[in-house]
Amino acid sequence: MKAYHFKISKLLAYCVLCVLLCGTTVIHATQDPSIDSPLEQKIDDFVKQYRRKGPLASTERTSFVIYDLTRKKKLVSINEDRQMMAASLIKNFVMLAYFHEVKHGRLTHTNTNRRHLEKMIRFSSNTSTNYFIKLIGGPYTVNRRLKANYSFFKQTKIIEYIPRNGRTYRNTTSAHDLNKFYVQLWYNNLPFSNKMKYYLELPNGDYIYKRTRIPASTKVYNKTGTVYGLVGDSGILVLRDPKGNPRPYVFTGLIEDKTKTSTRRRRISFGAWVNQRASILRGVSERAYGYIYNSYGGKFIVR
Repeated sequence: MKAYHFKISKLLAYCVLCVLLCGTTVIHATQDPSIDSPLEQKIDDFVKQYRRKGPLASTERTSFVIYDLTRKKKLVSINEDRQMMAASLIKNFVMLAYFHEVKHGRLTHTNTNRRHLEKMIRFSSNTSTNYFIKLIGGPYTVNRRLKANYSFFKQTKIIEYIPRNGRTYRNTTSAHDLNKFYVQLWYNNLPFSNKMKYYLELPNGDYIYKRTRIPASTKVYNKTGTVYGLVGDSGILVLRDPKGNPRPYVFTGLIEDKTKTSTRRRRISFGAWVNQRASILRGVSERAYGYIYNSYGGKFIVR
């Protein structure tokens, strides 16, 4: 009997240890075990440098997805299913909902709407974004249209208009959904894909191309998201391999710190906080470009 109780005690202790170990792994970056790419580990190591030395705090979460559109292969998946604040990244999905309504004849693609689209995507106008949300029928209707027709977006929710002060915290998305948006867009599986590509290709601000060593010949379709609490960028970069062939890939990077949504937790200026995180995204983007360019026979050295 004592031997029986002893075995049960050992089994319970083992189970408790397993639970504790599993619990501690949650705080680390989750990576897709099916992905066999040295790039994923390089990016994880690069980000960890900023956690050890700063400026990334323990309260900040990161998500990255990199997808090679030529090979139809995901190269990086780090915390891609984390639901995060969308900030202006939600504007991609508002544009999609708008063109969905145009496709089904409930809205017309007028000159006024064209101007608002350019303002919303190129200049990230919150006023134009709210114009489209209202035109479609409000946040609830936009969200319902997306869920009913594009169920592959798992973590994207449109809950609110963007406030006058621009501090939108309730709308959400994820690196997974942003990657899915651009993959489907590239293959023309979304309504009026070419029109959406047109607006996303217009010159704008970015954290994945400008102020990097990525060559000027690279074409970029992207949208950024920035609020005190979230810095992100997602888009398609079309590099040219050594033979001049286009090699498009999707890059998505998000850095979120929910403690920054409270004015009591802001220790540096908004501009400085954004610039530090934008610099990290640019560093990751350079590494992604270099890895993919080199995989097609090129030679790009990342310092």
